[in-house]
Amino acid sequence: MPFLMNNLFHRTATICLISTAAIIHTAAQEAVLPLQGNPQLQRQDQHPVKKAAVEVMLELPVTDDFSYDTPFPDPAIWADDDAFINQNYAVDPPTIGVATLDAVDKNGAVYPFATISPETFDADLLTSHPVSLNYPASDSIYLSFFYQPMGNGLEPYPQDSLCLDFYDPLTEKWFNVWRTPGDTLADFQQVMIPIDDTLFLKEGFRFGFRNKASLPKNSDYKDKRGNVDHWNIDYVRLDRNRRYSDTIVRDVAFNKPLPSMLKRYESVPWDHFEAGYNSLFLPYVTLNYFNNDSATRNVTRNAEIYNEVWDELFRPGNPTTQDILPGTAVSYNLANIYPFAFSRGDTARYNIKAWLRTDEFDNKNNDTIRRIQQFRDFFAYDDGTAERAYGLRGQGTSNGLIAVKFESFIADELAGVEVYFTQLKDSLNLNYYFKFMVWDDNDGMPGNLIYEDEYDHAVLYSDILNNFIRFEFKETVNIQGTYYVGLLQYNQYMLNIGLDINKPAMGNLFYNIGSEWLPSSAPGNLMIRPFVKRNFTSVTEKQEEWASLTVWPNPASDFLRFELPGEWAGANIHVAIYDITGKQIARQEKCSGEVFTGDLPEGLYLFTFSSGQHLLDTERVIIQR
Repeated sequence: MPFLMNNLFHRTATICLISTAAIIHTAAQEAVLPLQGNPQLQRQDQHPVKKAAVEVMLELPVTDDFSYDTPFPDPAIWADDDAFINQNYAVDPPTIGVATLDAVDKNGAVYPFATISPETFDADLLTSHPVSLNYPASDSIYLSFFYQPMGNGLEPYPQDSLCLDFYDPLTEKWFNVWRTPGDTLADFQQVMIPIDDTLFLKEGFRFGFRNKASLPKNSDYKDKRGNVDHWNIDYVRLDRNRRYSDTIVRDVAFNKPLPSMLKRYESVPWDHFEAGYNSLFLPYVTLNYFNNDSATRNVTRNAEIYNEVWDELFRPGNPTTQDILPGTAVSYNLANIYPFAFSRGDTARYNIKAWLRTDEFDNKNNDTIRRIQQFRDFFAYDDGTAERAYGLRGQGTSNGLIAVKFESFIADELAGVEVYFTQLKDSLNLNYYFKFMVWDDNDGMPGNLIYEDEYDHAVLYSDILNNFIRFEFKETVNIQGTYYVGLLQYNQYMLNIGLDINKPAMGNLFYNIGSEWLPSSAPGNLMIRPFVKRNFTSVTEKQEEWASLTVWPNPASDFLRFELPGEWAGANIHVAIYDITGKQIARQEKCSGEVFTGDLPEGLYLFTFSSGQHLLDTERVIIQR
């Protein structure tokens, strides 16, 4: 995996330009679009010189490889939180975790000031706290970083740009010192920027990345307009006593996340795993890491599995050691033999950890990776992160069908479907309706229709990134063996269902816009998860304890009150309010037992109550005075 040097360096205030991003069509009437929203990533003024609660002044060296688990940049280094820290958008990064800049805010909406191509706007920012840089030019200070256009997102076009700005604390002005035009997917490149101008060699110097963005014109349908212009940044280093040729990162690091314990699925219900163990279980843990150094390095690999339900720790294999040649990527399978005790409960949750033992001088932050493996009540192919969106659109797609193939390893009752809908500019898809369907198997394709839901549903947004909305069927559906779950859409516009392209497509997605089913050419897994009927005896998440949320009065006038049971009483709740078309019209943060409704016109509304990663309850409420 070569890393290419980029030696562009500008001391001008030239404006960075961008253009539209392409829409990718996978087949006639199928569309794979840029992710319409990222409900984790809010725009602030360009490189705001804001102060922390305690004044922050960074000392050299300043380093960040974004290998932490939180979705926001490290607040000890960065002053804003527009960038999305993740392990899914980059392709072969130097180290696990990157900062992704795109065209949506941290709440998942396209920026309200976003412009349509060819006009451009400043989108995401990644701005450092002030740095103590009161050094002579002879100290040879350099800022370096790696960047990649597109990754698993959408390519920035040639007029799009990633920019780097420096801040002069004396004049309180920002200067653009480097920029690069958009491009298709490429290897990560490293940039070396010398800092030898007295404008910046001062106490209070700052540096900041930003991307110039624009939304595609899409004059035919607005349902194609979404998040575009993805840039990934990795391994930022600012230090003294460096040289232009100081491009070697002396670090062996993980560069891909841990995969599922299962061969094809990310998750299945616990009793289905027991029945299908021989065909489902993956008897090894794959570790992917990269030697960024110019020297051969010796690395020891290890892993452990922690059973969170029963408080048990297990080592699946013995530590192994290997010499790794310079610039070499390693994919190593560590034997995984785990004594599953299926009789102990009806759910399971495992915390899997893998780590490398490397030289003392190595960056230790990227030497450990983790994942949660959950067995609950649902089937899932996706890894829980949407990089793009999928749907049927255009002439002939009214009453079009989408179906995903699953396997039931025991006779069971299907109770409903979880779906993740990505956010769309102006929330257009909240007005698009559909109904769920279930089919049996006909030689690897959807066969006879065995269930058609009586309810018509509208698209619903979650207020949390990659959080699924759970739709319950009016009645359960008997399943065994191969079955297909999907939906019928009523119009010819995109529903915008999340598409996970970080995990390769496995041929389980089909569509039908006429008289026959066709395999989809979408490059990933649709974020649709069927769930079975269960009454759990072992609860591994506190989400189960929120079930009895009480709301009153209904009809309401100026206030709607709610009560949480037991130990959760008094907790702060986020409440989103939707009108009868499904459009979100208000959101109130940190409510504790009461929601103000005095400014709502009379009528019927949908209230959703959430806390942390949990959608707690959804209530229909009448406002009447």
